[in-house]
Amino acid sequence: MTTVIRWFSPLLVYLMLSGCSSLPMLTMPTSEETKLFAQGMDQYIESRDLTTLKLLPQKYPRGEWRDRAEGIIDIAEETELFAKGVDQYIKSRDLKTLKQLPKKYPQGEWRDRAAGITDIAEQQRQQQNSLAKKREELAHTLQEKEVLFEDNKILEVTLERLKQVLIDMELRAE
Repeated sequence: MTTVIRWFSPLLVYLMLSGCSSLPMLTMPTSEETKLFAQGMDQYIESRDLTTLKLLPQKYPRGEWRDRAEGIIDIAEETELFAKGVDQYIKSRDLKTLKQLPKKYPQGEWRDRAAGITDIAEQQRQQQNSLAKKREELAHTLQEKEVLFEDNKILEVTLERLKQVLIDMELRAE
């Protein structure tokens, strides 16, 4: 509401200075509810504080600004919950808050994004688990390879000895 007044103020000053005294004064009737809504919006814009906007539906349960105030409150709280969930996931890989968002705001704007992040994180966890299993299998296979390599060395030595025994036997037979 204050933005409208800011835009019309220069126009009114210009009209007065140009000598248009025959125009009726433009007054904008404002109710207490409208003032409270404007004050709540200003407070939210300046400090992200919803306290005043939350008073409006309580003071004016059937007021003209109640639906708008509740809509802004829902959007602001959903956005805050989404941001908190993303921060929590980044810091600790915890998805608890992001999983709450679709339940709390089933028709919300951030629901699909939260579900997308949750799905991607779950896929990432599954891939990490799969990768860990593959690494364990690789380590086990490398151990088996090492054992087989040692067995192969022993067999090569045994083969050389057998060849030598065979040569010795042929030399004695001659």
